[in-house]
Amino acid sequence: MERVILIIILALSSSCARAPVPVTYDGEAFRLAVENRVGHSLLPKEPIIISGGKGLDVTVTAESIMTPPFQLSQDVREALRPCVNMASTQWERFDGLYDCLFCSSSRFSYIADSTLSADACFQNHQGNCFAMTNLLIGAARYARLQVYYMLVEDIVGNKIEDNVVVHTNHIITAVQIGQDRRMVDFIPNTRHYYYVTLLSDIEAAGLYYNNLAAQLLLQHQDKKAGILFHIAEKLYPDSYQIQDNLGVLMLRKGNRLGAKRHFLKALQLARFPDLVMGNVMRVFERRGDIELLHMLRKDMQRVKQRNPYFYLSLASRDYWRRDYQTAMKLCETARGIREDIPEIYLLEFRIYAKLGLKKQQAKAYRKLLKYEHYDKEAPPMPKVVDPPKSSGWGIIPDKFVDTKPDK
Repeated sequence: MERVILIIILALSSSCARAPVPVTYDGEAFRLAVENRVGHSLLPKEPIIISGGKGLDVTVTAESIMTPPFQLSQDVREALRPCVNMASTQWERFDGLYDCLFCSSSRFSYIADSTLSADACFQNHQGNCFAMTNLLIGAARYARLQVYYMLVEDIVGNKIEDNVVVHTNHIITAVQIGQDRRMVDFIPNTRHYYYVTLLSDIEAAGLYYNNLAAQLLLQHQDKKAGILFHIAEKLYPDSYQIQDNLGVLMLRKGNRLGAKRHFLKALQLARFPDLVMGNVMRVFERRGDIELLHMLRKDMQRVKQRNPYFYLSLASRDYWRRDYQTAMKLCETARGIREDIPEIYLLEFRIYAKLGLKKQQAKAYRKLLKYEHYDKEAPPMPKVVDPPKSSGWGIIPDKFVDTKPDK
């Protein structure tokens, strides 16, 4: 079922705002900057196709990488011309453009895995926060307004794959007029956040390709994902998300030293250590450094809890070790940070089944259906059948696995 986007505009007081340093690039300047950072050797030789969104594929080519994700075609500019009144004040111009683009409830659908360029977002009437930010930035610059990309670090888009965390990014728009700044957020049910980072257009492009590469990684298209991750790294080398994802890619390839190098670099760059510590621990676990692994885990108990996926990852490991009580406590910690993650309730559903707690199991299943948006066609509550360890749901070294059946 399509979800109508929720748009939140936050007005910041002029006393807290300051004009950002110039970080914008026009088309030709963007091309030159990408050529200087990436070079031709890393560009894809063949088109890379990423499935995502509702019936939509994204195609990345060497030429498209040279084009800013916010760039609008002439056809889209012509379609936007009636939305722009150049004779009005800048705030009136922005409000009119915003209303014209997004205030019709049937205009766009928010789809989490639909990372699109501005043109594709406009033409297909769908997108995630990054896609709609691309569109708003392209449209606002067409209207000669100062707009910038901002990275929100309080809200982390993650997926667990092979018991490690793959990072995507939450991107918003900053509109700067004089000393006043507004931030526009397209993600549904956004909570308050406090940590935002101004991005240059080049850095934002790096995170754009990080999101696309993450989709490929989750689809097990590792070779294509690697191409886009390395391009993303060249565009934004100081992104902990990109470094962490490169570590995941290396770990999947069996290159533990390479994975460790990227994870440790991510650890140095991350504002919050627990955003990447789980993946660092995974390297030590696979290498058999169990003593160091336990030391790291104890250290993490003293770190401010910010990333629910870290604790969900630990809970998954304890589930496979049949330490269900510890796994449940970790699920509660993850749920206390963020309660709308369906994977938490899926794991709780499994744990309660193992413990024979049918009422709690049924409650966890209802929560799972709620956050997976299956309410209208919910299947009957299924029995718990653990997938094989090789499926990636919870791979741990064999010496940790008790081969005796559950009592």
